[in-house]
Amino acid sequence: MAEGRKTRKKQETDLKGNVSGWHVYKDERGRAVYYDVFSKNGYILANNEDRYKQFSMRFVMGAIGFILMLMFDMPIWLCVLAGVGVYGFLEFRFRRFLKSLARVENFKCNEKMKSEASIKTLDTNKIILKMVLLLALAVLIIINAYNENYTGWMLTLNYVISALTFIFALYHAKELISRKSK
Repeated sequence: MAEGRKTRKKQETDLKGNVSGWHVYKDERGRAVYYDVFSKNGYILANNEDRYKQFSMRFVMGAIGFILMLMFDMPIWLCVLAGVGVYGFLEFRFRRFLKSLARVENFKCNEKMKSEASIKTLDTNKIILKMVLLLALAVLIIINAYNENYTGWMLTLNYVISALTFIFALYHAKELISRKSK
């Protein structure tokens, strides 16, 4: 019985603020719960936050697969097929991962996990490093676009990716400034 209490205590404090997303909520015990909009069930992420983080980027990974294929001058239909294939494979693995988690029937979505929570758990040096690397990436994407002589929609895509990267760096800077002011 004492072991069960330890497990329950561990599940109650598993939320270190390092997991967030569109469908991640807190339950009444403060645990991170993934809400599946298709099955209308919640899945407790206790002790599985790192695995969830890997799968939460499945759409982005599909987009990266599409972009990588596009950079090798493959036909557009093959690029789309590769992107959809990567996303489909990761979605399949994610659904299998959800089956291994404790399920909460008819979960009521109350308090949403904020994305700032994942940044708040990082120390200051890591935030500065991420911010500098993101700014460097934003600049390098634009330099690469000019070196490759991109035109039209490919140049626009590079500008959009660079702008999003810059915005994400500013988001980290905002967190750093708010942390210093406290």
